[in-house]
Amino acid sequence: MNRQHQSRNTEKDFAPNPRHLRNERERESDTTLSVQHQNFNGNFPTFEMPKAVGTFSLDIHRKYHSDFSELRYLTFDIPESGSCKVKFDLRKGISDAIDKDQESIKQKMLDDMLTWILQERKADNGLIVDLQQPLRPLLTEFVCFRGLLTALIFTPYENQEGWKILATKFQNTIYLWQIKEQRENGNNFSRNPRNAKRMQEMTMWGFKFEQYLCSATPDSIPDSRQPLNTNAEFCCVLKTKLAGKSLLYGAEVDALQKECQPPFRNLENFVELKTNRHIETERQNDSFLKFKSMKWWAQSFIVGIPKIVVGYRDDDGVVSRLKTIEVKQLPKESQGFWEAKVGMNFCQGFLEFARNCISNDSDSNIQYLFEFNPRKRTISFCREAGEACRNLLPSWYLESMQEPV
Repeated sequence: MNRQHQSRNTEKDFAPNPRHLRNERERESDTTLSVQHQNFNGNFPTFEMPKAVGTFSLDIHRKYHSDFSELRYLTFDIPESGSCKVKFDLRKGISDAIDKDQESIKQKMLDDMLTWILQERKADNGLIVDLQQPLRPLLTEFVCFRGLLTALIFTPYENQEGWKILATKFQNTIYLWQIKEQRENGNNFSRNPRNAKRMQEMTMWGFKFEQYLCSATPDSIPDSRQPLNTNAEFCCVLKTKLAGKSLLYGAEVDALQKECQPPFRNLENFVELKTNRHIETERQNDSFLKFKSMKWWAQSFIVGIPKIVVGYRDDDGVVSRLKTIEVKQLPKESQGFWEAKVGMNFCQGFLEFARNCISNDSDSNIQYLFEFNPRKRTISFCREAGEACRNLLPSWYLESMQEPV
């Protein structure tokens, strides 16, 4: 009798409270975003043609310059058909090439964009700052780089690699930065010195490809014998709206058509340059459509670049054919593998999620972390705890933005 009575009390004491469970689920749903295709399969969201509102250059030492010094022109003659045979050895001179300073990129985070913003704020650029306010705050809800937006668009189809995004809010603008981490995916490239060296070399092939096609002036010819330093960049700053949300973002761009000259209101006369292994089998084609074509599309579409020049190469890094592809054709050719509307709906859904997670009274001393787990198909949100080496917004930027121009 006593044992039965004790058993009933124990069950009652440890029985879950339905209201408690409901509150727990609500709190969890407030801080997680489910990444399921069916949640983002609606109509393509409204997206304004991106407007170019500025540019800047980074030299070989990654020093900021407010000029066109690192702008490159596509001066290699490609037939109107968009396809031709070539012979470009992408391994030529690679042993002496200087790779990007990843540590500098990690430390600087958004600094180059912030430098450009302060420059344009001082110049009273009404396209990006509110000239009616003494402090000239930004007229945008989000600030980031294109690479982050490309990662977001591809996320619904990403099954292997997760990501982390650092965020902070200042003067009603949310600043976003993707934390790049060294991959530890068990492929042994980092453990096998020979494989590591080859993989490092292959990452340089795309930059070498640009040398064969581009020049510093529109009336000169490409010179692939020049020393290769991948730290130099030409960046465009763009402004757009996605589902009513305003974005300001920087994007490193490859080349401008040689018939065109700056300044430019959009990037319709720019081209992206890509290399890809020759596609010889149906399996290779499926692999391209499943893993690469959406990233190519997103990277170009989000900045309004209409064409990609592709160099098809062999395993030894020799490009033997060029082909120009229309960005707008990629979604049509990839039916059954991915849908553009799913990626764009997710991108705007994440921005909405981030806006809702970050409180209105948040200040720049509070940083937030969004983390995508590809296995769980969820994005979690929390207060940042030591993921960044410093605040996303440095003191020199905050102090300047809080002083009247």
